[in-house]
Amino acid sequence: MTEVVQIDVEPASDEAFAPFGRLIGLGQGENDAVFANPGLRSWRVDYDCADQTEVMFIWFDHVPMTFSKIERHFAVTQTFIPHDRAEMIMVVAPATDPSDWNDLPPALSLRAFRIPGTHGVMMWKGVWHTLNRYPIDPPGGGFTLLTSRATQAELEREKRDGTLPKLTQTVDCNERLNVSFAVRL
Repeated sequence: MTEVVQIDVEPASDEAFAPFGRLIGLGQGENDAVFANPGLRSWRVDYDCADQTEVMFIWFDHVPMTFSKIERHFAVTQTFIPHDRAEMIMVVAPATDPSDWNDLPPALSLRAFRIPGTHGVMMWKGVWHTLNRYPIDPPGGGFTLLTSRATQAELEREKRDGTLPKLTQTVDCNERLNVSFAVRL
């Protein structure tokens, strides 16, 4: 029988999210402004991509927050920037040894963060996360996704013909560990 692990949602903060990535928005790095004019400040974000960046629009439907699959990307600090102040729940787990595809995060290490619609989020390479992001409000939310062109091409090829990717690892925890997950607001 499958065990269902309940994950409570916690508010996102720089400190709490730091092991998994960083928040992007006011209050996240603005003291490090590299350029400023009256009415304008800009600062860098540590986005890293091993090849060309793919910029995509992505829509997540408002769906029940239950899942069993998690994945990690090895070649990109994948980034999501909300449209229309779309607030979301993002579920992440610590990175594990990238050279060992059997090194999975413990089920109880998964954390769910409420990301305000005023902030984007960037995940470090190798951080485990759900395949979905969970918008708080129906019907869902739109986001700009910054990702690796090669990573995205592999994922699309896998969906099309079953070719296993090398830049992404996806695991079904129900099949491997007899565990699924439910997020509680």
